Amino acid sequence: MAGRPKSFDVDEAIDAFVDVFWTKGYRGTSVDDLQDAAGIKRGSFYAAFGCKDDVFEIVLEKYWSEATEAGLKILDEDKPPKQAAAEFIRHIGSFMSLNTPRGCLLLSSSSETTGANNGEKPLVCAKMTELENRLLRTLKKDDDETSAICARDQANFVLAVILGLNAMAKADCGSSRIMAAADYAATSIASK
Repeated sequence: MAGRPKSFDVDEAIDAFVDVFWTKGYRGTSVDDLQDAAGIKRGSFYAAFGCKDDVFEIVLEKYWSEATEAGLKILDEDKPPKQAAAEFIRHIGSFMSLNTPRGCLLLSSSSETTGANNGEKPLVCAKMTELENRLLRTLKKDDDETSAICARDQANFVLAVILGLNAMAKADCGSSRIMAAADYAATSIASK
């Protein structure tokens, strides 16, 4: 006897899941929220996607490939490192100003506990480490120890700035304030 065919589109369901997690955060999202957003019954949800943590990993991978990579490509362009970092900050500012009060799913998730493995967030931690490493790789000019320390400080500054821009977006501070903060930080790193 053949099983019933799926009565939902998996890609549309994942898009709905992205929206729910991005809007409500990991902790604020329940399995019921995910089911409701995609129009899926509990049994079908678990059969197709597994648990909430499994769905979140799918969502974060999709978000990374579609949203985060667009910004990170700026860091990979052939331009002076500080200019690339400044353009990256401005890009993040623009992204945040368009996505208030949701901010960035990745950055917001970095402060939330997924509940898996005693509160560890392996995928979120891995993505944040990759983000930091790409910033550091861009800002390194030479292989000597002095420039590596300076590059680490600059990468930490950029990371602090984008986390701050995310906080401003989540607090719904307004596009003009977010962009002004991004522009000030971008100008600061470009002039050092």
